[in-house]
Amino acid sequence: MSVLELRTASKLIPIRIECGGMEWLAREIESCFAPQRPRFLLVCDERVALLYGKSLHTYLESCGLSVEFMSLPPGESEKNFRTLKLILDKLAHKNFSRKDVLLALGGGVITDINGFAASIYARGIRWIALPTTVLGMVDASIGGKTAINHETAKNLIGAFHQPECVLADILTLKTLVPRETRSGAAEIVKGALLEGGAIWMELQDEGPDALTWSEAQLFAMIEKGARAKIEIVSRDEFESGERMLLNLGHTFGHALENVAGYGTLTHGEAVFYGMQAAVWLSEKMGLMKKEIAVALLLWMQTLSLPRANVTAESLLQALPSDKKADQGKLRWILLSKPGVPEIRDDVPLELVQECAAWLCDRVRGGEEVSVREHSAKRILILHGPNLNLLGTREPEIYGSQTLSDIESLCETHAQKCGAECLFRSSNHEGELIEYIQWARHWADGIIVNPGAYTHTSVALRDALSAIKLPTIELHLSDPSQREEYRHHSFIRDVCLRTVSGHGADGYAIALDFLLSHLSGTLGQSAG
Repeated sequence: MSVLELRTASKLIPIRIECGGMEWLAREIESCFAPQRPRFLLVCDERVALLYGKSLHTYLESCGLSVEFMSLPPGESEKNFRTLKLILDKLAHKNFSRKDVLLALGGGVITDINGFAASIYARGIRWIALPTTVLGMVDASIGGKTAINHETAKNLIGAFHQPECVLADILTLKTLVPRETRSGAAEIVKGALLEGGAIWMELQDEGPDALTWSEAQLFAMIEKGARAKIEIVSRDEFESGERMLLNLGHTFGHALENVAGYGTLTHGEAVFYGMQAAVWLSEKMGLMKKEIAVALLLWMQTLSLPRANVTAESLLQALPSDKKADQGKLRWILLSKPGVPEIRDDVPLELVQECAAWLCDRVRGGEEVSVREHSAKRILILHGPNLNLLGTREPEIYGSQTLSDIESLCETHAQKCGAECLFRSSNHEGELIEYIQWARHWADGIIVNPGAYTHTSVALRDALSAIKLPTIELHLSDPSQREEYRHHSFIRDVCLRTVSGHGADGYAIALDFLLSHLSGTLGQSAG
């Protein structure tokens, strides 16, 4: 565990980074408030809900804590008044008080919007940041800056509201798509350029692309990046002076995010572009020697960034709305060299216009981003009611293998096929429906054994029909050879195929068929 501390004038915020899993997070949350027993609202987006949210909820309740749960649509475009109201409504309708606690599990969007909700609900309640992304661990969760976006500018409406603590489970990074890992490194690069010294020398050797770093290097860089931000925030909590330096790359970066359309460029990608603009301006303003600027730009350009269709005119129009403007003057964070930053408000308009044109050429010349953000096919394997009793439940019909045995066999088969499986199970219809809905943000396909809900659940059918992911219906036994009431399936005609009567082997058959369908080689599929 890495145990860091952010000490401000008003409080001490522990920051813990660990490879511990959701059980570790639950224990840490419980210990933070022992012997108190406040109520908790756990909030995450739907992708994180599928991967970690429900699991953390279960662990928290197993600790004897009272926890409400809610999921939000994912994405930067959701960081708005409407989503903020959903959180506030949940807190109000469940009668949360100032003694209670909001838990923000996710990346920068979830951290920002939930921290802001905590700052204004009941004139301020406690909250904990539980970051699940590189960006969240290095930047968004540290420092207490919380906000939502306005149509004119990113993070325009917000407040300073420090969390009680920051608990980061490094294991959650394993499910990040490569683009998000690479994007999150922008804040590490920013910190190294501001600090200089050893962290810059190390990063200069490794390059700006986090996908080329080893796992150990990534973890070490996250800790170093977090330390760099802690040092600055501890000296200037409310951004009255030195903390403004953390806006390196953000002036043009925020404008780029806005005019490209939220979601076109990630925050980190826009900041990477914005840091290039800062180097360009630094050289043109005579602060940075040309040879240093050329070397820095070449180093940054070893990282491939996505393309966006933006114009200099739209970029310039977005700049005056940036919240960092002071009495009509934009503050620019420039550099003489790595480790020697400077805050300037005297950059001539003509130079800003020239820089905007230069930057737009770069952005329009970026790389095409693949629609597919991950390489391995992702399959959600969903188990319905009473399947948790496998191994003891009517073995003459369902076999002697436990649900854990079946999942291990599926995992082994999926690895051989180059696929990634996620297993979820529930005895509750509504929870199964939530898993199906959330799967649309993560999975490429679904294998579902609905158990008895096969014959009763119109709602399950509607969920599968709504998300339009290719789905295989699976049964260990053959319902058509059993009692008459088991002959009808409500979901069969919204699935690609039904695999039944093969016992545990049916999962491999279903997985092969689904992967063949997804790869376009259906004629070569098994069984």
